[in-house]
Amino acid sequence: MITNKQRTVSFAIWAARILAPTFIFLVISSCQKKGNIEKNLTVADEPVIENTSSRSETQSFGISKNSINKWNDIDNPAKDGWQTEALAKSANEQLKNLGKLFFTDGSLDDIITRDFTTHRLSKKNLTTVSESEDLIIQSAIIRNDEETGGKSYLQEELITVRKQKVKPYDENYVKFKVTIVDIDTINQNFRTTALFTIKFKTKTNIIQRNAVWSIDWKGLTGTPKISDIVVQSYDQSTRLNQNNFFTEVTGSTISSNKCYEEQLAYGMNHWLSRTPVRAMLNRFGTPGLSIGDVNGDGLEDLFLCQEPGLPNRLFIQRENGQAVEASEKWGVDWIEDSRSSILADFDNDGDQDLAVACYGMVVIAENDQQKRFVPTAVLKTSWSTSSLSATDYNNDGLLDLYVCAYVNEDNGSSIGTGSNEFIYHDAENGAPNSLFKNTTKGTGKFSFVDVTQESGLNQNNSRWSFAASWEDFDNDGDQDLYVANDYGRNNLYKNDNGIFKDIAAKSYTEDSASGMSVTWADYNKDGMMDLYISNMFSAAGNRITNQKEFKSSAQKSIRNRFRRFARGNTLLQNEGLTFKDTSLTARVNMGRWAWGSNFIDFNNDTFPDLVVANGYLTSKNESGDL
Repeated sequence: MITNKQRTVSFAIWAARILAPTFIFLVISSCQKKGNIEKNLTVADEPVIENTSSRSETQSFGISKNSINKWNDIDNPAKDGWQTEALAKSANEQLKNLGKLFFTDGSLDDIITRDFTTHRLSKKNLTTVSESEDLIIQSAIIRNDEETGGKSYLQEELITVRKQKVKPYDENYVKFKVTIVDIDTINQNFRTTALFTIKFKTKTNIIQRNAVWSIDWKGLTGTPKISDIVVQSYDQSTRLNQNNFFTEVTGSTISSNKCYEEQLAYGMNHWLSRTPVRAMLNRFGTPGLSIGDVNGDGLEDLFLCQEPGLPNRLFIQRENGQAVEASEKWGVDWIEDSRSSILADFDNDGDQDLAVACYGMVVIAENDQQKRFVPTAVLKTSWSTSSLSATDYNNDGLLDLYVCAYVNEDNGSSIGTGSNEFIYHDAENGAPNSLFKNTTKGTGKFSFVDVTQESGLNQNNSRWSFAASWEDFDNDGDQDLYVANDYGRNNLYKNDNGIFKDIAAKSYTEDSASGMSVTWADYNKDGMMDLYISNMFSAAGNRITNQKEFKSSAQKSIRNRFRRFARGNTLLQNEGLTFKDTSLTARVNMGRWAWGSNFIDFNNDTFPDLVVANGYLTSKNESGDL
């Protein structure tokens, strides 16, 4: 392999001798390479998100002020006949104004009507759902005959929070999401359903409240005012100290490495305008990572995949908790487009080998005496690889590899979603996934055979796959496979002695939506493994797809498919060979734009909890829907 210090050595010669003529090569760089990287940060600096809307950049992209004004005119729901969206925008602005009053003094006069009524927004009759020495989770039973009051009730709620909250103020948080808008044209009023979340610190606790409000508004033109608030559901969690569950330790762990300030501290916003973007997934900022003990010292190390043009990073953990960057030393500072990785023992020699899914291939690197990785096999795949998963699917004692792929492209043009074959709610023009059977015999002599077709995994294998996870969901002794697909239906492949059959439709696990990750756990402790799939929650999507104007000429079943795309994440309870959707009753659907999720027991009470990673590229202007 070539490093930055060995660029004169021909990689093509190496590939011909070591691998095979058809193998695709990796380009290597190092942590010490400076190139043209702008060094704007010191170790102590916080990463800065650049303003990409500067005048020079705007001109370079050819975006004129006239074009922006034209787009703003097009993107005006009031002019398009979408009155509900125009009202939602006005309501959101007023709810933002109300939210500010939880933390700062101000007047309600421009927000509520004179005859305003409301329930108590914070509830007293709470039922404890879960309790530990440092956390209490409670829920309210909402009664229809609850006492209501006027402006004074709302003022009391606001003042109570303001009196309780303490610094730091940047950790206090309030957010509304309007999900439903209903118009009463006769009385010139409208009603919204809004999700409400508030988190604040007191002198002794951290409190978070999640609720659903039904809000009546007066005025279909101009600035509406709130006339009534009804609380439909209410949950509260109280941290019995001021310590967060998790502490940010990135800086203290890796900031002493040169590549932290030169590469990692900038974030994806910075690199999108500076690196070669050749694949659709490069625009998403989704390179993966893997954790494993690569040097056998009993401490977990970290491998970071990176976008094309940026070297991958390997951090070796030390006993003091810090991590030393060693990608050049270990020979893995490739600048190829790395999407996903796995640290696992593929040759059963007792150490962790490395598999990396790159653009059009998977590279298998042998762990050589726990001192370096040596690439010894390259597996040809679909171009747009998205993730890797490993298991011994045929129970022969060797770990096999399943490779997910996304868009069917080989030239970097993201035309998949724009082609005539693309169907948003049921896309079947994605890239095929691959199953590689491990036939390795001997240490470092990696051998994998593509068995996608003969294993049955080529069934329904043209979807836009983001992630896959193995689990013996039917307790028959072999590993089954669930694949989360974007733009439509997912797959559940049942394993029968190494032969797979897609039973997703039959088992009610298709979950047709924007599948982006999947995780398994027995959340209800009945001995059967359950499924949680990350999708996309959209407040705007919930509003729009419920309006009669939305796809008015389409069949009801198609409209329902689109509506499902906005609902959010899915929890499927295993009932044997079928699954039951318990997402809404368990209240775990609202994970925002959820890229990844995992069941973990973070408080060690033996019950699997859920952690959901969500959002998108950060912007200076609040998008309001992620």
